[in-house]
Amino acid sequence: MWFSSAGRPKQPPRRSKPAPQALAGLKAVIPGILAYSSGDQNSPEAPGQGIDSGFVMTFTDAAARDAYLPHPAHQRVIREYITPILRQVQVFDYALTD
Repeated sequence: MWFSSAGRPKQPPRRSKPAPQALAGLKAVIPGILAYSSGDQNSPEAPGQGIDSGFVMTFTDAAARDAYLPHPAHQRVIREYITPILRQVQVFDYALTD
């Protein structure tokens, strides 16, 4: 998932930990999350559509991903950490192959 907060007024932090840390914490709470990483856009190429941050979450399988989406802990992170800073979101899911 990639997202942009550009153009949104700065919101005061709702809690002490920022969105990337809140998302990282889901790995310990929601079954089926294998890995998580996040970062800010740092390419020398122009950022696509103003996207300035992104994260990758790897799941055991599509069923784990599907269970993650409505999970109450995930929904809380969206509500408390993502929505206040979000201007645009782009989701790209794909299956890993060997």
